[in-house]
Parts: sequence; structure tokens; C-alpha cells
Amino acid sequence: MALIAQAPLLPFISDQSLALILPVVVYWAYSLLLHWLSTKEFPWLEKYRIHDKEDEMRNKVSLPEVVRAVIMQQLLQTVLGFLVVITNHSEVAFDDELAQSRYQQWMASLLSPVLNETTIQLMAYIAYQYIESSARFFVAMAVLDTWQYFLHRLFHVVPFLYKHFHSRHHRLYVNCPMGALYNHPFEGFMMDSLGASIAFLISGMGNRGALVFFSISTLKTVDDHCGYNLPFNPLQQLFSNNADYHDIHHQIFGLKSNFSQPFGTFWDHVLGTYMSREKANEIIARSKQRKATRMATRVAPADFEGRATQYEQEEGGTTTLSRTRFVDSVNNKHEDRHLGGNDNGNDNHDDQALLVEKIQRGATSVNHPGSSADELRKRMATRAQIENGVVSGKGQGKAL
Repeated sequence: MALIAQAPLLPFISDQSLALILPVVVYWAYSLLLHWLSTKEFPWLEKYRIHDKEDEMRNKVSLPEVVRAVIMQQLLQTVLGFLVVITNHSEVAFDDELAQSRYQQWMASLLSPVLNETTIQLMAYIAYQYIESSARFFVAMAVLDTWQYFLHRLFHVVPFLYKHFHSRHHRLYVNCPMGALYNHPFEGFMMDSLGASIAFLISGMGNRGALVFFSISTLKTVDDHCGYNLPFNPLQQLFSNNADYHDIHHQIFGLKSNFSQPFGTFWDHVLGTYMSREKANEIIARSKQRKATRMATRVAPADFEGRATQYEQEEGGTTTLSRTRFVDSVNNKHEDRHLGGNDNGNDNHDDQALLVEKIQRGATSVNHPGSSADELRKRMATRAQIENGVVSGKGQGKAL
């Protein structure tokens, strides 16, 4: 039996071309479904939402911008894929019967004395259609996970790569399904297109195997960005690399953790970059405790006054400047920006309240114009500008 041209699954398109188009269809069909569920806010589903709906305001990019960027990236990658398909005119592949017959011949040479021909044919069919196909699929998974872990980590630890490429994806503080492939085109090509192609070649799977593998990889990537921790979702239960796991990576405290994608978490465990939800919750709890401490400082003026007086005595005097330094020390000690999972992270409001308190106490000194009320008012105005978004860049690039 010789090599023959394998008939395509659909008569109007080759299997190679279908392997390029189907993942795009899967991406938008699944992401639009998840987006619709998110906007409907069904009570039975909302209890599984990882972040409050209001937290989406912290994202640094709008949904229309995300959609446009993803469409442009998919168009570019699909066109490049079609160019590769056009240059490769061969649709010849090992016929299934030929591959299966090889298993049958090998098994017959070993088992024919004890098994009949029908049983050997069935075993050969199972070996080829299920065992070999599954093995190739798992090899492709392992290759893609390895490629994406190390490249993803590289994009985080090299400042130039993070600033100019990967920081775009992290404009999404709260994940959204349509933003699964929202990234720089260069990163998309290197991490997704090239990584999937290498996995396909090393695994040795055929065009139909690639069609299934690319589609499932796309489905998994969208699900990892859905923003819901769903106990009834088979993708999230079968794989430890799921929406809750990847959400930690999108938080400020998790930027140097949980690099693995899209299937397993093997390399995170081996190389010590894995962060569990329990560890993340501990960090969030400490952040909330620090914020509560700052709040208690503001609502207990008598205790605050006593601590300020003690600080003045330790400084060797009761000057207004010492009191100002004390307030600054409290401010600096409890500085904490955007660590809480569901917190708003508006620490600038705390700083502004302390400045108001200093002005009200008359923290002025002729000998120290830098601590005058006018100067403090200027600083407070600058803080207000930052709060209102007049001064840009807040929260970006802090992972480095």
C-alpha cells in the first residue's frame, strides 16, 4: 500500500487551511459566549466571578481597543499561515489504513499464536487511532508548554521586552475572554504562532491532528482569561493551569509567578515560580490589614497625637518640622500600592488625607520653607492630579 492523497474533511477547503481558520472561529465563538454571560450577570454565575465587576475599571485598555488589536493580529497570522500552505502544494499524507496495517503486522508477528486475526485488527485500530494520536497530542502539549513558559518568563525578566512588548497584555488587570490574545504582534508571533508550529512539527501529528490541537489550545487560552473560577467547567477542573491560576499572574503581586500556559504548571513547580491561591490570599489579607492600620491611624487622633509627641521627643525637640517628619514616616511605612485582589488600591487618597491633616495642624516653619503650608498644598494638588488621571503612567511597568 503506497502513499495516497488523503481526502479533506470538508470538500471546499483543505485540512491545512481549515487548521488555520477553525481556531479563529473557536476563539470568537467561545469568547463572545463568555462575554455575553458576563454582561448578563446571572446570579448563579456571579458567585464564581474572580473580581468584582467594578474592578474592570482598573484595566488600562478599553474593550473596543482589545477587539481591534486581536482581529488585526489574527488577520496577520492567518495570512502568514496561508502563505505557508500555498508554498506547500503537497496534500499527500500517510493513509490511515497504511499506518494501521503496520501496527497489525507487528502485532501479528508477536500475538498470532494466541489471538485471532479479528482481535489483532481491533488492537491495531486502537493503537493507531487512540494511543498513537493521544501520545502525539501530549508531546505537542509538553513542547508548547515548555516554549511558552520560558519565552513568557523572558518577556517578564528582560526590561526591554516587557516595556516594549509584553506590558501591552498586562494592561488587563481583570482578564476578559476576548483579551486572551491581546498582545503585541511580535509577541503573538513568537509565543503563539511559532510555538504552536514547533509543537506541531516535533510531535509529528498530521494536519487533522493539528486542527484538533490548535482548536483546543485556543479554547483553553480563552477559558484561562474568562474571569470565572467555575467548578463545573471541565477545562478548569482537568488542568491546574486555569482561569484562577492565570488571574494571579495578572495581579501586581503575581507578575513574577505563574508563567506557565496554556496546559500545565510543571515548569512553575520545578523552577519555583508557582503561586497558589492560598498564598495569593495571604498577600491580599496582609494588604488589607495594612490599609486597616492606616484607617485606624486616621480615626484615632488622640493616639496619633501621642505618638507624634513621642516622636518629637525622640527627635530632640518639639519643632513643627519633627511633627511633619513623623507624619511622613507613617505615610512611608504603610505605603502599599495595588496589592489587594478585590481592593481598589486608592492609596493616594490616604496620602492626601495625611497632607490635609498636616496643613490643619499648621505644619509650618519659617526656617524650613519646604514644609510650609503652601508647599504642602502644592503637593496635595499634584496628588489630586494623579488621582484624576492627569499624570499618566500610574501602575504600569512596576513589575520590573
